[in-house]
Amino acid sequence: MAQGMSWIKTNMRLAMNTSDETIAELMTDGCNMGVKSLSRYLNQYKAADDRAKAITKKLINLETDLCSDLRVYL
Repeated sequence: MAQGMSWIKTNMRLAMNTSDETIAELMTDGCNMGVKSLSRYLNQYKAADDRAKAITKKLINLETDLCSDLRVYL
């Protein structure tokens, strides 16, 4: 249900405005949700393999960097 609502929201926003600002806003929202979810999992599974934790931390950093890079377009 949430995935369907997200799809509708994204497509409606893009149908109304396809500017760089709108796309950057959508991507920033996605990055923030990804960081939030990954951080939750990282805290939830403290006994996870160290390699898995390292990959998760790297992905969090990548998403954070992408979010920062997108601020130019907002």
